[in-house]
Amino acid sequence: MRRLIGLLVLGWLLAWVTALPVAANPANCEKRSETTGQCLIFVMPPPPDYPPGGGGGGEEGGGTGENVCWDWVQEAEVACVVGGYYWSSSWACHTKYADPQPGWSDPVWSGRTDGAIYECARGVTLTDPLPTSSTLRWSAAPPWGAPPDPRELAEQAVESMQLRAIDIGITPLSYTETGSIGLVGLPQWLWVDDEGPSTWGPITRTATSGPYSVTATGTVDRIEWDMGDGQVIVCDTPGTPYQESFMDSRSPDCGHDYYEDDGFYDVSATSYWVIRWAGLGQSGTIELDFTQTTQIAIGEVQVITQ
Repeated sequence: MRRLIGLLVLGWLLAWVTALPVAANPANCEKRSETTGQCLIFVMPPPPDYPPGGGGGGEEGGGTGENVCWDWVQEAEVACVVGGYYWSSSWACHTKYADPQPGWSDPVWSGRTDGAIYECARGVTLTDPLPTSSTLRWSAAPPWGAPPDPRELAEQAVESMQLRAIDIGITPLSYTETGSIGLVGLPQWLWVDDEGPSTWGPITRTATSGPYSVTATGTVDRIEWDMGDGQVIVCDTPGTPYQESFMDSRSPDCGHDYYEDDGFYDVSATSYWVIRWAGLGQSGTIELDFTQTTQIAIGEVQVITQ
């Protein structure tokens, strides 16, 4: 009978020991139980470098509040570090290591035996560091961290626009492509020959990272036409494509009066883009420019008299 009781007690002790979690994140565990392996003293790692201004750790994880993070759920700024809590951009709450850790039988583990359990707290502020609500969640690694840099997401959005230089529309047509020759004294019409979202705009794209997103919209502010004769024509419209019925009339919105001398002229069109972006509580502007070149030929009318 005593032997049976001893076996039952031993079995209960073994079950109790195995029900306790072993050290999670051993690099942050200062002291563990020699018998169970459970972490007895957990040391909070330093906060990450939250932008702007970096992490305001202070002693014992206390934050200065000078760093600001973005709560994408409430769409509002929050302090990145408050007391022993660090902001988690992925969870959208202030987090810290749960001490003590729940036993393995706790449903929060969901059968896992790695990682650790962390407190996810809402309503934590510098003036009131006590959470209004709190839940326990599992994570393989500390869940705190800074959100992505919104400008980097904006640059990704711009890259997906595939912006490029225009195809030049001009009279006379490109000499290198068609062999066309214009005449001294006749006006030149200038236009965007492939007007579209990637050459003139507007164009809008969104880049995301986890729960965060930045949306950017780009348009061409102006095109500067260097006519190769010392004149630069600035147009804030894509121009009007020339038709033969226009004959020797001038362009209504984007044109060059005329060349005074015959010869070959290198013409360039530089389109200046303005891209405005917003996200993560911030906004900004990115400016880009793209240049296309061509060559035209201008000749003189030869009058033959008899």
